[in-house]
Amino acid sequence: MAASPSTTNGTAFVTVTAKVSIVMGIVATLYAAVQVLVALLVLHGGATDSVLAFLATQPVTGVRWVLSHLVAITVGLLLVSGAFLAVSVGLLRRRAWGWWGFVAFLVLGAAANFGVIAVIDALFAWIDHLPKAPDAASLAAELAALRRLSLALAWATAVAFGALHALIVWQLCRPHVRAEFGWVQRSR
Repeated sequence: MAASPSTTNGTAFVTVTAKVSIVMGIVATLYAAVQVLVALLVLHGGATDSVLAFLATQPVTGVRWVLSHLVAITVGLLLVSGAFLAVSVGLLRRRAWGWWGFVAFLVLGAAANFGVIAVIDALFAWIDHLPKAPDAASLAAELAALRRLSLALAWATAVAFGALHALIVWQLCRPHVRAEFGWVQRSR
């Protein structure tokens, strides 16, 4: 039985989504590679030791952990970016592993956007615990306004990207799209 034209050529939705994702994956992978190089350069500088010594006196340990594991974090981002690029190519080639990987990236990416909200809040909480100058009341008010604005934007972004990712996953789960990846429903 001959394949239908849409299965042979693929739907435009999958092709466009995959091509846009490949471009995003290339840019993210290159950016992550630059971050690895910068992290290596920063950690070999003498200023890092004084920053870590200052952070050791502070109540929040997250920033100290990030700085002491900077290379590992950036290499991890490079690996994730490379994996996203790979699943995007797999999606374009209509491979089942590409479909599964792409859907996993969409779901985890949407969840990560909500995790960023907690990170932003923790960062501002850390800033609140830093020693304050006696005349810093106006700075504290500006920081409080910036915290509210940052959290509002983070929530709006997380909801918008969550909805966008959900829409893309829904489109990818439609029967005619899944058929492009070899999943054909058997009629009884």
